[in-house]
Amino acid sequence: MDYFVEPVRKTPVVNNVDVLVCGGGFAGVAAAVAAARNGASVMLIERYGFLGGLATGALVITTPPLNNGINREIARRLMDWQSYAPNRAKEDSTETEFIDGSDTLLPYDPETMKYEFVRMLLEARVEILFHSYIADTLCTDGHIDGVVIENKAGRSAVRAKFVIDATGDADVAAQSGAPVRTVERPITMMFNMADVDSARALEHLGKWTGLKKFMREAIAKGEIDFDLGVDPDFGAPGIFAADLIHKGQLNIWSGMLYSNQSLDPSQRTRAEIVSRDHAFRMAAFLKKNLPGFENARLEQMSTEVGIRATRNLVGEHTASKKEVVRGEFPDTVARPYLSKDLAVPYRSLLPKGIDNLLVAGRCISADDDIMGRLRLIPVCSATGEAAGVAAAMATAQGISAQAVDVGQLQAQLTEQGVEL
Repeated sequence: MDYFVEPVRKTPVVNNVDVLVCGGGFAGVAAAVAAARNGASVMLIERYGFLGGLATGALVITTPPLNNGINREIARRLMDWQSYAPNRAKEDSTETEFIDGSDTLLPYDPETMKYEFVRMLLEARVEILFHSYIADTLCTDGHIDGVVIENKAGRSAVRAKFVIDATGDADVAAQSGAPVRTVERPITMMFNMADVDSARALEHLGKWTGLKKFMREAIAKGEIDFDLGVDPDFGAPGIFAADLIHKGQLNIWSGMLYSNQSLDPSQRTRAEIVSRDHAFRMAAFLKKNLPGFENARLEQMSTEVGIRATRNLVGEHTASKKEVVRGEFPDTVARPYLSKDLAVPYRSLLPKGIDNLLVAGRCISADDDIMGRLRLIPVCSATGEAAGVAAAMATAQGISAQAVDVGQLQAQLTEQGVEL
């Protein structure tokens, strides 16, 4: 392989904070807000110019109920804008129904979410840095000294006493040398259509799950050239649709692309091109062939393809499906849904061998067969909130992530409104 040898250079340190949060999705926002509200100086690094991660950027804009801990505040802020509508019947659904592409999920408006997330961070005095990538993590003897970032200004670094990896891909954990494992799951390009007559379409389909059969039959007849997966697999719904918060607006799952290597930029580029092409084909086909779509238009396609998994932490404990569903951990720090058993232990956020790092969001340490339920929005923000409080405690007390008193952490989470 050909290569360049770069000259040795000094990397300027542009900030020095108590807690550095890497990633601005639901997990990262919750972590940053929680750490700042508990007295830490906090900086959040995000690669895009908006917050919300895949939820807003990949149009993952239906969610299980936002009804515990910081999720309640997020729901209230959205409701103030009429951008989220709780539904008691759906909230009373069993936990097994809270899965990707379920009709028990609730829609929210992504633009309101982007706005309110910035407000939450600024109100908590979190420093935000957009348009910046995590380039490297600098470690000495199992301790992160700083994180290297790259942006239009060049290459720089941030010193931090404590780091929270909310990248979704366990980037910081992997760069620091903490054990991780790679995971492959089908990926989906989401898109929204406006001016859909849902009532008329559902007269034809029965439920939005009927869209699978409609597309499957069209593919079989040769009416549309379509190579993506149509049916549910690996906790993903295949083709599906859901009515959104605004009348006539529909969120559509455009099928699943397999055999992807989402950590390989060239393969990810291919995934973007192929999945977007299929989404356009599907939108055009629906408008021409499905009753209720005659006046519909393609309103928005996701900023990037929806990646369900790339890496997962191999932490101090890899939670099993049986354990998570029972929710009886002695170190439970995240219980995403009120009156439900599903829970996440502190040890699933805790890397091996690194003393000032916690991981939150879809890349926590758990078995594959439960990650389909642990990568959903309320779980990401719940684990982020727990990581943020733990990081603030560790920096205030001058201790490692491993030395955090879990009982004290649980008490603080309870005091700020998390029902564990």
